[in-house]
Amino acid sequence: MAEDARLQIYTDEALNKKLDKRADSAGLSKSKYCELILKNHHGMDLDGRLSRYSANDDVVSTIDKASAEIIAAIEELKQETTSDVEHLQSLRTMYVLSLWELLKEEYSPEERETAIKRAALQMADSRASQTTTESDGGESDNPSPLDSLLAIEQ
Repeated sequence: MAEDARLQIYTDEALNKKLDKRADSAGLSKSKYCELILKNHHGMDLDGRLSRYSANDDVVSTIDKASAEIIAAIEELKQETTSDVEHLQSLRTMYVLSLWELLKEEYSPEERETAIKRAALQMADSRASQTTTESDGGESDNPSPLDSLLAIEQ
């Protein structure tokens, strides 16, 4: 066992009284209580276990580590879900194409074009109301892929 070394500190009377009270309530001498506080604060070994607080685990490094873990989790989720989303999109496209193949035999090209334009207008109206709600009346600078269909009608 290492030999005890002397450490002497000076403090004001109020802090000295607080240390006395807390050491008494912990059942330790003031010297042992101060030693425990120092070891806890600096993350030193306390009877074979590390303290809960460590000087190496400061707030900035903890935030950086958490940020890196969140970014990695998001990237992993993107990789896992991209193929699922692509599959769902291809199924949706297949169903839409199938429906149009069935409908084109029953409707003239003019009726189909009118149906497409009507759907484009509904989607544009829906998009405009979402944009207005999100930006409190502001217009979006991003052109819609529907704009070309809507321009034909006007």
